[in-house]
Amino acid sequence: MACSNSSFRRRPPMPSSHTLWFARHSSIRLLLPATILGILMIPTWGFGAQEEASDATTPQIANKPDMYEQEIQTLKDRVEVLETQQNSIMDDISQRVILGGYGAVEFETFGGSKTSFEGKLEVLIAGQIHDRIRFYNEIDLGIPEGEAEAEQAYIDLLMAKWINLRGGVVLVPFGKWNLDHFDPRRDLTDRPLVARQIVPTTWGDLGASIFGLIPWSPNLISTYEVALINGLTDQFSTTNGGLQDAKSSLRRDNNGQKAVVGRATVKLSDQYEIGVSGYRGASSPTNGKTITGFDIDLELKPRGIPFWEDFEFKGEFANFNINGSSTPSRLYGYYAQVNYHFWPSVFDHTFLGEPYTHPTFTLVGRYDHARIATRAGSGSLNEDRFTVGLNYRPIENYVLKTEYQINNGGIERKSWNGFIASIAWLF
Repeated sequence: MACSNSSFRRRPPMPSSHTLWFARHSSIRLLLPATILGILMIPTWGFGAQEEASDATTPQIANKPDMYEQEIQTLKDRVEVLETQQNSIMDDISQRVILGGYGAVEFETFGGSKTSFEGKLEVLIAGQIHDRIRFYNEIDLGIPEGEAEAEQAYIDLLMAKWINLRGGVVLVPFGKWNLDHFDPRRDLTDRPLVARQIVPTTWGDLGASIFGLIPWSPNLISTYEVALINGLTDQFSTTNGGLQDAKSSLRRDNNGQKAVVGRATVKLSDQYEIGVSGYRGASSPTNGKTITGFDIDLELKPRGIPFWEDFEFKGEFANFNINGSSTPSRLYGYYAQVNYHFWPSVFDHTFLGEPYTHPTFTLVGRYDHARIATRAGSGSLNEDRFTVGLNYRPIENYVLKTEYQINNGGIERKSWNGFIASIAWLF
């Protein structure tokens, strides 16, 4: 069967399902571009907001380093102010306060006793808190006893050359040796018997004093010091230390009655000195037991006189009476000492002389006597001592000492003879 051409005319293609869907939803065709455009614009809007926020916070962040730097600088300025104040305080202290001290190490060997090393170290602190207010401290660090103690710790109010006020732990003005007891200044290691058994050196006590200097002429002056102190107690010993154990040891007064003590001197041309001391005070809290003491000391240093200018002469006598006591009732002692300073030129170019400006040898001879008398049946105790020594001073504040003692008696070393050596220094 023949088919007409019209029956075989090709029909237009059928639209796809997507085309039909879009054809049916012409509104979607309009919304889709707008939606895509909106989606594409969303990041732009977000970043724009972030940039605006960032732009708003950037000045704050940018300002924070400046704020931190300002705070750091402020702290630095404060630290600098504190350091300046501290340095000012330290400079002020260094200008007003002097720190020093002295020490000694000693060796001794005596028949009947073991050999021994002894020693001491003391700190000296002095200064001024005003042109007319000064202080002085001497602290014994307790070697070898193990107990530190203030030997001196006082303050002075300087009012006039002839009268001044002192208060605190004062060095008791009784005898030359008690006032000038520094080891480096002494030419023998051992103190004389009068300073060990009779006058209880080193003797410091709580109290107050007045002191001064009176110039009679350019070459003649007088000095004095009068003190009111707690005073000695009734803890005397006839066998060990005499009045050493009677010191108050800076405790409260055991009897409530103050002791009066003083010393006066006359000095001529800084070469000759004579001093006189006195003491009076109760010792017992019950029956008084008044102690009275007297001391005279002498020191001669001839200058400008050929031969004699190399010599020094020293001596001291002290006596104490204890009323109402039988053990002991009286204590007294004295010493006489001669020093001869010399330097052989043969040592000039040796290790003893060449490194130093004025090295010196000193030959020393001393005689001591002490007596502790009692009213009891035990009688009296006596001791005599002869000492010969030689010391070497490369400089004034360092000394090497050697000495030999001959003892006869019953107080301290009895009849034991022995050798003593020491090194002492002052800084």
